[in-house]
Amino acid sequence: MIDPTLLICAIAMMVIMIAREFLKKKYNIDMDKIFISKNSIRVEKPPVINKGTGKNSLVLLDAGANKATVMATLRQITGLGYADAKKVIEFIPTTFMTSISDKEADLTKKALEFVGAKVEIK
Repeated sequence: MIDPTLLICAIAMMVIMIAREFLKKKYNIDMDKIFISKNSIRVEKPPVINKGTGKNSLVLLDAGANKATVMATLRQITGLGYADAKKVIEFIPTTFMTSISDKEADLTKKALEFVGAKVEIK
């Protein structure tokens, strides 16, 4: 015979997994990116580089098939560390540069699109 406590725990786990999938599909909320501690709830966010030289922003829409190459290119262009560049790739779509000039936005967009990413200038 099955232990009732074990059965209740199994049902609770199934409900949690279904709720996680629903939140991800319906509202694009990834529960792996939310950290809950005793005193607070913290949502992890990717870094944003503010250049302060213009009025454009760059939004990474898709990293393409080769995310490692896009991440390496992003690190070279922005000077981000490995962990920060990985966060930018994981949180697609995300704004990763703000207040940049037209020329810099265009060059950065072309460099990232060359390695397979989709980038939008706003």
